Amino acid sequence: MHNICLIGDILVDVTLKNKDENLKMRLGGVSHSARGLWAISANYSLGYISPKYLDERIHNYFDHYDSPKLFKVADTLNAPNLILIEEAREIGDQGYDLILRENNRYNYLDFESPKCDSFLITSGEYDISRILGKLGVYPISLEVANLSLEDLCALNFKFKNIFISTSSKIFLKYIETNNFDFKTFASLFERLCEKLVLKENRGGTRLYDFIEDKVHQVSSQTMPIQHSVGVGDVFNAIFESAIYSKVDENLALASFVAAEYASTTFPMNFKNSVEKILKIPTNDLVGLQGTILNWENRKDINIYIAAPDFDFVDTSLIDTLEKSLLYHNFSPIRPIKVNGQMKESDSSQQKQQYYNEDIRLLNKCKIVICVLLYNDPGTLVEIGIASEKQIPVLLYDPFNLAQNCMLTHSCSLVTNNMDEIICETFIKSSKICKTLKRE
Repeated sequence: MHNICLIGDILVDVTLKNKDENLKMRLGGVSHSARGLWAISANYSLGYISPKYLDERIHNYFDHYDSPKLFKVADTLNAPNLILIEEAREIGDQGYDLILRENNRYNYLDFESPKCDSFLITSGEYDISRILGKLGVYPISLEVANLSLEDLCALNFKFKNIFISTSSKIFLKYIETNNFDFKTFASLFERLCEKLVLKENRGGTRLYDFIEDKVHQVSSQTMPIQHSVGVGDVFNAIFESAIYSKVDENLALASFVAAEYASTTFPMNFKNSVEKILKIPTNDLVGLQGTILNWENRKDINIYIAAPDFDFVDTSLIDTLEKSLLYHNFSPIRPIKVNGQMKESDSSQQKQQYYNEDIRLLNKCKIVICVLLYNDPGTLVEIGIASEKQIPVLLYDPFNLAQNCMLTHSCSLVTNNMDEIICETFIKSSKICKTLKRE
C-alpha cells in the first residue's frame, strides 16, 4: 500500500436544508480523500490550504483520525472556504456555490515536502504550479475538478494519474462541441499523464493506460445513498493507494469503497463497512458486477415521461425529473411538450391524432417513468399500455397515492424518492444496453 501525501483545500461543506434533508455541515475538500485513506488504515500525510480560522479545528479533527502528519501549504485570504450544496445526492446538478470565490487570495507558505510514495493533488482556486515545484521527484497525480484543459497544459507537467469526472469543466466543455468517444477524449491527455481515469457517476469508471494503450473499466455499485459529496475524492484516494498489484483490482476496490462512503455520513460506519470489503478475496471483488453505462450510450435511452403535464398543473416535479435525466445524458420525452395539449373542444379526429402520436412516442421509448401527481386517467392508461408492451415502468409517487395492486404491480419500481428513480434508470438502462449489444 502506498504512503500518499494529499494536497488540497480544506473546505466547510454546508448541505442546505430542504424538504428531504436537514442542514448538515462538515469538513470537506481534501478531507474526503483523507477519510478514505483513514478507512483503509493507510499511512498518509496531508498538506492543506485553508483560512487561519480553521487551523485549530482541522488539527483537532484529525487528532481523531489517526493523527496524520499535517502541514499547511497556504493561507486562504478574503474568503471562508465555505461551499453551499443545494442537492447532496446528485440526482441532478448539485448547485455547488463556493462563497466569495472571486475574492480568493492566497499566502503561500514554506513547507518541507514529506517522505511518501506519491502525491495526490485535488485542484482548487489556488495556483498548483506554486506547489508542484516544492514536491520533489515523487510521482504526482491530480484531480482536475474545475481546471480547464488550457490550465492543465500550462502546468507543463506529466502526472502519474489524472482523475476527471463527467461533471468537470473540461468534460462539459468538450461535449458541447464533440460527439463523445472515450479514446478520442483520452487522447487530449496523452502528453499530460500516464493514466486517465474518467468517473462516470452512477455509470462506472473508465481508465485509459497510455503506456499499455489499453482501456480498463469498472462498474459502479448501486445502493441507496445519503450523499455524493466527496465520493469521487474517496475513489481517487483508494485507487491511488494501490493496495493490490493489478489496475482492475484497485479500480474495483475504489468503486466499492466509494459506494460505502456515499451510503453514510457517519465515519465509523464507513470504516467498519470498508474493513469488511477488505476481507473479500480480490477475485470475488472484481467479479461482483454492478452498473456499467457509458456516457455516450445514455443518449440512446429514450425515456417516456407519463404525467399530467398540463398548463393548469404545477409541473415542477416533472421539470426536476427532466433536468435530472438530461444532466445524466439520457433522452427524456414529454409527450405533451412534443405533440401539444388536447382541448376538450377538439374534434374526435383531432383527439385520435393526439392518441396516435403519443403511442408512437411511447413505442420509441426504452423506459417509461410515471410522475403520479394525482390519479390522472391518461397517465394510468399509459402505464398499462407500457406494461403490456413489457417496457419497464418506474413510478415516481411523491404523494404516496399508489395503492391499487393493478397499478403498483404494473411497475418495476414504486417510490416517493427521486434518487431511487434515477438509480433504477441507470440499472435498467445498463441491462438494455447489454441486450442491444448481444443482438
